[in-house]
Amino acid sequence: MSRTGTACRLALLLGLLAGCGHGGKNDNDSGPRTNIDLTVTQFAVTPSAADPEDSLHVTGTVQNIGSETANPMQGDSFVLRFNLSADGTFEYREEGFLQRVITDPILPGTSFDFAFDAPYGGGDTQAKFGNFCNSMDCVPPETGVIGVKVDGADVINEVSEENNFQFQTLDVIGTRVAVVASLCDFGNPGIGSDGCELTISDGLFTQRYHQPCTGACNAREVAFPNELHSRVFASLLIRNCTRSQVPNGSCGGAWTIEAETQKPGLPVLKTSYLLQCRANYPNTSQGCTADIEIRDPDY
Repeated sequence: MSRTGTACRLALLLGLLAGCGHGGKNDNDSGPRTNIDLTVTQFAVTPSAADPEDSLHVTGTVQNIGSETANPMQGDSFVLRFNLSADGTFEYREEGFLQRVITDPILPGTSFDFAFDAPYGGGDTQAKFGNFCNSMDCVPPETGVIGVKVDGADVINEVSEENNFQFQTLDVIGTRVAVVASLCDFGNPGIGSDGCELTISDGLFTQRYHQPCTGACNAREVAFPNELHSRVFASLLIRNCTRSQVPNGSCGGAWTIEAETQKPGLPVLKTSYLLQCRANYPNTSQGCTADIEIRDPDY
């Protein structure tokens, strides 16, 4: 996608976010209507591009535009909640990647400034997003949305529940993970399920690939275009080795897991892991596994 196309897409997304609220309920069950009306202004997020391990600096102001004090009594509080989404929504009961309890009284017409630091990879982010894609081609980085919700737990029944949100776009930097079949040595081409079967998972999604070829192979597939997890689990299965039916017979295979991460202003980070496996007589099948770090948390 061109830079012009990306800029237009960002402008459109920000325009849509300015008029949207959130996913889930429009109101809450926190009791009778109050004259409290909390809203968030001047919301900002830095840096503008980050991977899940990077710390984001989120700042803004909570204003009470109602006629009644928020947190009027000792022990009163509400939650500021921050999340990552593809389209600027807070799902019902979503915890987000950061929550902060606010106990300060906010009188009518006054405001409360906030500033916090946290990576978006915390909380429930990675339970919702493994592979973060927000476009058809899914070329990292992908455009995401950082949101803030005041009264995130819906404990205050406000004058309006529709002005509790603010959003900023963020370039979500994940890791492109490809798998390459580098060897599947069965002597003869496999039949049906015979051959070298690779399974790779990020904990949310699982991809499977089968290679029945003989000798060096060039099969390459992108398993995860923009992976947020820093580790994946891979297993290689040598299936139905007919050579193992004779003394000293064996079949082997190898797949390479390639990972590539690119941050603005930094050299691309590339890593690779060769997962090898061999079935030896008298076994006709053999499995091999690996827990693979695809992105250095310090990058």
